[in-house]
Order: sequence, then structure tokens, then C-alpha cells
Amino acid sequence: MPQFLSVECDPVDQPAAADPVERQSWCMLAIRVAGRTVTRVWDRALQQERSYLYVPAFPIAEWIVLNWWVLLNEACPTPEVPGSAGFHMPWIKRHCLRCADSALLLPALYFFNDGRGIGVEWQADLRDTLPHLPGEFVDGNRDHLESIATENGLAEFVNGTLARVKGLPDERVQATLATWQAIRNADADETKFCVAAGRLGIDPYDPGQMPENLAGFLETGLGDPGQPLVRDLTEAAEPGSIADQWHWVQDASNAYHLGPSPALSSFSQSAATSSPFRYAYQLAGQVREAAGLTPVQPVPSVGDVVQRVADAVLETPGDNHIPGHNLHAIVGWKANRHIVIAGPRRQRPDNQRFHDARGLYHGLFACHSSQRLVTRAFTWDQQASRAFAAELLVPRETLMARTRERADHAAVEALAREFVVSTRVIENQLENAGVAIVDE
Repeated sequence: MPQFLSVECDPVDQPAAADPVERQSWCMLAIRVAGRTVTRVWDRALQQERSYLYVPAFPIAEWIVLNWWVLLNEACPTPEVPGSAGFHMPWIKRHCLRCADSALLLPALYFFNDGRGIGVEWQADLRDTLPHLPGEFVDGNRDHLESIATENGLAEFVNGTLARVKGLPDERVQATLATWQAIRNADADETKFCVAAGRLGIDPYDPGQMPENLAGFLETGLGDPGQPLVRDLTEAAEPGSIADQWHWVQDASNAYHLGPSPALSSFSQSAATSSPFRYAYQLAGQVREAAGLTPVQPVPSVGDVVQRVADAVLETPGDNHIPGHNLHAIVGWKANRHIVIAGPRRQRPDNQRFHDARGLYHGLFACHSSQRLVTRAFTWDQQASRAFAAELLVPRETLMARTRERADHAAVEALAREFVVSTRVIENQLENAGVAIVDE
């Protein structure tokens, strides 16, 4: 069932507000995600919970407009939403609603693109962490929202807010109105340009963030950001290296004669709206079964699995010339039923097996319309590829049977040797299965 964002904004008279823009836009605000109230707050003065906020709407609308393209298109740079400071602070400022105005009581509510729609997460506050504000938020969760509905919900809030303040002679209002008009009037080509820029974490309207050479490449050299191969790259690339990486992708595609996969109808794929982890675990189980492997059998080789389940040959040519970071390999099919996973070889065999298994996910289940990329991004398909690789190589069912509710480091190392994976893969699978790792 689709999950939706609800933003209820009812005007409130606040004559005490000194700023005319804030006074004109004061409101009672309630935000809900999939029926859960994000704005549940413990009010210190009332000593009770309430589900709405009394805040000026304009700073929130201004922040949404300023960050519109990155808010809806940039992915989260880590598996979990990063902490409140440090290296990822610029990303947090672009994606966390609380950053709209630090003087307002606003939830730590994050919006980001998760590869299949909009990821949303909101976090409860620890007691007494907001001593200078009238309350603290008491609920937290994470969900997945439908892109168009979320965009429409945010746009409706912005439209309503700007309608209330548009007559005020204020530079902030006029600048926000001009930017919002540019966003809403963008044609198809401009929208594609802005989406690609947004995925890179760049405001397409800020010349300070958009060098001329990058703008030219996004306009004429990259192609449609809606295409899977382009999407993979823009979700992972860095602005300074994206042009060189795209050239590598095109050269590798031509050199290895890569294209989309043939129809593979033997696997039952669940709905794409489910968790990427559940989706990937299901597929890994089907692949193991089709390969004739019991849950306790280690995978002989990823190439052997390819031959058994797809009647195809796996090629893993080493190509150490990928420029920049975050791009690990390109995956595609040759006309002679060869799956190719081309990229730098890993030094350790266990890491190479995991890398090849990630590529196999793309080759079997994600190359319907074109070749794909294996990257360090944490979007839907990239997370699914990691979960698929882990479950294919070492099923959680087996780990749970071997370890019960706890495992020490010696057991982790023994399992890693048996299944030819890194200890990190074993630890992650144990954690996902609820098995504690102890020091003994």
C-alpha cells in the first residue's frame, strides 16, 4: 500500500511576532507520515504531549524551496541517516527539516531519495537535549514514500505559505517566490538537468555550486537521468569526477559489448515497494534453490551459480582504470549469454566473491533495460545487491542454527573461513538475524 505525507498548516494569528513575514505565516502545523504523527512533542509548559506545533511557516517553505532538487533527488550517503555533526553536516543541512531554522521547535525530519521513491526518517529527542526550546519530540521511525505524492504534498504547503506572504515587501519573500516560480515552470530538459544536479547534492540555480564545465556536461554529455545506468552513476558519483566516470562507463560498455539481460522468468520477484533487504533475501533463497544448494552448503563459486541458474557464463575482467571513487564495476550481458562484471579486482578472494555476488544481483534482476553499475551508494538496488550477496553466500538460517542466540569472535572467524566471506559479512548477517556477538 502506498505511503503518504500529510502536512496540515492552519493559519494562526500571532500579533506578538516582531517579524512581519513570520507574523503573516504563523500557523498550527501537524506533519504525518503513513498515518504516524511526526510532530508529537512533549510540551514543557503544559507538561503533556501535543501533536502540532505553533511556528511560522515561511522559514520552512523557504528551506524546502532552497533545497527542492536535492531534497527529492539526493540519496543518503550512509546506511543510516548520519549523526548531527561532522563530515556529513552539509548533507544534513540540505535534508533535515530542523535545519530550516534552529530557533524554532522543529522535528529532526529527513527527506532523501532512496532509489525507488522518497525515504523519510524522523528521530525522537533525548530528554533535555533541547533545553532552550519549549519541548522535545517523542516519536521516531523510518518509512518509504511515493515520489509524486510527496512532491505534491510539499508543493501544496509551499504554495499555501507563499500565497500568505507574497504581498510583503521583503527580500526573502521575493527571492523565494522567484526560485519557486523557476522550479514550477521548468520544462522537461531543465527538469532533467536539475534532477541530475540534485542527485549530486548541487543547487542547480547557484552558480557557486555549478561550474560551467559541469553544467555543460549535465546538459549535453550525460543523457537522461531517468535511465537506470545514468541513475546509478548520478546517485554515487562526485561532481568533480562524474564526467570521467561516465566516459569510463561508455568505454567499458563498448569494449565488453554490454547490453540488457534476456528475459529470466524462473524467479518470482516480490513487489518493489517491499524492503530491499526482504526482497533480496527472497531472491537469494530462490537462486540457491535453483542452483541445487542446501542452506548449509557454501557456494562453490559465483560463476558456478550463474551456470546453474541462468545457463550463462560469468566473466569478471579486471579493469583498474575507473576514475574517482564510489564506482566499483559495470554489469551487463553479452549476446552469447555471458554476464560480465568489469571493474577493479579485489585483493582478497572473500571480498571478490562478495563483489561478484553483488554484480550477480544486478545481472539477474536489475539489467532489464540496460547494463547497471555496482556502487557504494545506499539506494534501493545497491542495498538489495549487498543483502542478496550476503544471503546467497551465507544464509542467515544457517548462521542461526549454528550459533543460536550468541556467537564469539572465534565462531565468526570459523564461519567466515567455511563460507569464504569476510568476518564483516558474517557479523552483519548475525546482527540482522538478532544473534549477539560476544567477547569470550
